[in-house]
Amino acid sequence: MRLIRINAPRPVAESTVAPTVPTARPVLLVHGLGGLTSGWFTLASALHAQGVTVAAISYRPFGTSVEQLAELLAGKVAELLTETGADKVHLVGHSLGGVVIAQALAEGALNGKVDTVVTVAAPFGGSPWARLVPVGATVRSLREGSPLLRRLALAPAPAGVRWLAFTATLDLIVPGRRSVPAQGYVQTVAVEGVGHIGLLLNPQVVNGIVAALPAPEQAPALPAPEQAAA
Repeated sequence: MRLIRINAPRPVAESTVAPTVPTARPVLLVHGLGGLTSGWFTLASALHAQGVTVAAISYRPFGTSVEQLAELLAGKVAELLTETGADKVHLVGHSLGGVVIAQALAEGALNGKVDTVVTVAAPFGGSPWARLVPVGATVRSLREGSPLLRRLALAPAPAGVRWLAFTATLDLIVPGRRSVPAQGYVQTVAVEGVGHIGLLLNPQVVNGIVAALPAPEQAPALPAPEQAAA
């Protein structure tokens, strides 16, 4: 698993771009099974336009497990906090990436280090495609009713973390409400007319994520999960 700093797109016209505030809470992006960091280009560009520091994790999902990926994620969060001087990070995960984030939170590896979590089409209820690809512990963990998904469904709310979940009405990889976590404190947004990969490019999703994160110059204390869901 590698931590890749995503730099702001180079402007077409020659101009001076204001540097990102180093103590602002950065955003760490976690792609899905078979995904690439380049898949975050649209969201990363929108975040950069708001002056947000953005980094992305690159990993290989095979030959490992969700638990191992969660441990590596925790290490990368610590690395990013040290690099930026921030007190917490925002985490955004697509598909498997969202499950990895949930596992890291559930095992307490990110206690006190996370502000906002956004999951996009994460298969908390399992993916029917996971039974069509019988390869590796990671894929088996994404089957409906797997031991890992059952544990995540029973995990307590992570203290001080606000959670926003996006689900797509046309998603065939994670259909229906399978991308909605079982916990009631999670805020859910259903996006019409888009599928599993299309969510990453969808303006409603991109704008919703940007709006959900505090502005770089602000560091407000987030409400407790129960209050955030009210």
